[in-house]
Amino acid sequence: MKPQNDLSHKGQAVEEWADLRFFRPIGIRIARALYPTGISPDQVTLWSILIGLVAGHLFAYRDRWTDLIGVVLFIVSDVFDSADGQLARLRGTSTRFGRALDGIGDNVRFINLYFHLLYRLIHGGWWWPGAVLLVAFAGLAHTFQSAAVDFVRNAFLRIGVGDRGELDLPEDLERPAAGTLLERFGARVYRDYVVRQSQLFPRTVRLIRQLRQVRVPEGFRAEYSERQQLLLPLCSWLGQNIRFVLLGVAGLSGHIAAYLWTVAGPMSLLLVVLVLLHEWNATALGELLDSQRDAYAPVS
Repeated sequence: MKPQNDLSHKGQAVEEWADLRFFRPIGIRIARALYPTGISPDQVTLWSILIGLVAGHLFAYRDRWTDLIGVVLFIVSDVFDSADGQLARLRGTSTRFGRALDGIGDNVRFINLYFHLLYRLIHGGWWWPGAVLLVAFAGLAHTFQSAAVDFVRNAFLRIGVGDRGELDLPEDLERPAAGTLLERFGARVYRDYVVRQSQLFPRTVRLIRQLRQVRVPEGFRAEYSERQQLLLPLCSWLGQNIRFVLLGVAGLSGHIAAYLWTVAGPMSLLLVVLVLLHEWNATALGELLDSQRDAYAPVS
């Protein structure tokens, strides 16, 4: 079994301050408590989803105390969202279906939130076509921002650290999924998610495919890590924790639309910067790999 520190988080380089000091420590305690029970990580994921659905519903009401309770429930939901992966790592039972279900859970929680925010805007006097456009654009932006952050962090773990992270490419998922209807649905959703990531980062995907053909020396990993270390902090400004802060501030101030404008505007611009810089690094590293190809041993 891996050391407990390795199981409690994905890696300090890619974790946010609040994750390392709050969500992960509480999550690993829950995971250890559930370890000897018959409760599965997928069941913990469902708990997270249900709590998150209740939290999103509370933001339909224009009441500061209700919004505060909603933020607290979102935090509780995220604690369980952390615990499910930690429980799977403790048991050594991490699967693509579990990763897919976790991603579906995140989408369901926030889709539910955006629908309730739409209801709140319309009943608060917004012109309904404008409200629909704002919520739709913010929701779409949220989807791409989350996919980008997940890809950047897992690519760093796989390339910069080595043999870590949960990184898949579309060709890894070509084989038709077997199993239950839910498992097949989860596999389809997960594949669409992976395709979306590969479309956002085509040059990085090309680099990853190149690296799969050789045994990557530590010098290349160090070069990759040095370049990407400058980008990892940007992920924190597009991650889930900052959304909780923005949502709470917007709700408690009585200006919930400010949250949607922030996601649709400044955070989308930051996404563009992150993608462009990440792809620029991938191009430079790909050229370095091509120039030194003879020095790298092929994978047998």
